[in-house]
Amino acid sequence: VETKSITEAFGAFGSGKTQVAHSLACSVQLPKTKGGAEGMAVYIDTEATFRPERIKQIAKGYGMNPEDALKKILVARAFSSDHQMLLAEKVSDLINAGNPIKLVIVDSIMNLFRSEFVGRGMLADRQQKLNQHLHQLQKLADSYNLAIYITNQVMSRPDMLFGDPTAAVGGNIVGHASTYRLYFRKGKKDSRVAKLIDSPNMPDAECLFFLREAGLSDKE
Repeated sequence: VETKSITEAFGAFGSGKTQVAHSLACSVQLPKTKGGAEGMAVYIDTEATFRPERIKQIAKGYGMNPEDALKKILVARAFSSDHQMLLAEKVSDLINAGNPIKLVIVDSIMNLFRSEFVGRGMLADRQQKLNQHLHQLQKLADSYNLAIYITNQVMSRPDMLFGDPTAAVGGNIVGHASTYRLYFRKGKKDSRVAKLIDSPNMPDAECLFFLREAGLSDKE
């Protein structure tokens, strides 16, 4: 996950998006020599998916103290799209108060927007507000040199006759706001497939990974 950018991961339920979020919330705390950023994470949870016990397992896998790892993840549950935006706004206050925040996670970006703005008549209002939220996140990333990781839901496109009919929700606004877009899906056996489908500097590619108790692994 790159600083000053938004990385979006979309995929069906169980594809590993939230597991990656938990892993990133731990790995951002690691020393720079081990690929970390020696910082803290803010986790804005819109679906009640954050699990402290999962953080403890992953922290142990990284050789970290589980309790210390949890203290460096600031979790906030969002209950409405307005609340979600307010929480993102408060991140700058946390940084200015001396918290070395290097990663902001929104899991998931569209859940509350989808439940509040229902029907085509509400679509323009939803997209306008969503656009505002994404610009707010990008401004955070730019102002404080931090990384943003957002998860997104998917829908099925019945008009697709060939190929994968799965598409990310949120339309072009989420697509254009995201610097990197990753599509997660279940692979063979218990693997997951992460496919890079949009990037300004890297070719499209995919890789296999596995969800283990100690975190993510690229080994079967």
